[in-house]
Amino acid sequence: MYKSTFLSPSEIIDKYPVLEDKLNIGASEIGLFLKCKLLSGFYDRTKRVAMIEEQSVIELVDYINKKIEEQKIILNNKAKKI
Repeated sequence: MYKSTFLSPSEIIDKYPVLEDKLNIGASEIGLFLKCKLLSGFYDRTKRVAMIEEQSVIELVDYINKKIEEQKIILNNKAKKI
């Protein structure tokens, strides 16, 4: 069993800058994903910041990658995205 690691949205962007670079997901979008229940976490009232479970971010990115992969179309043996 693993210990859950919780990070703030800005810490997630600092740790995984590819989210902002490739997917245009910033700290505010990560907070919105938590509010919409796409990510697991809680709001820490003492720190006044959302705390998001790191594993839920990894699982969301895996899901996004799977959906992107499903959108590929093969024409003339070359993969093209729509």
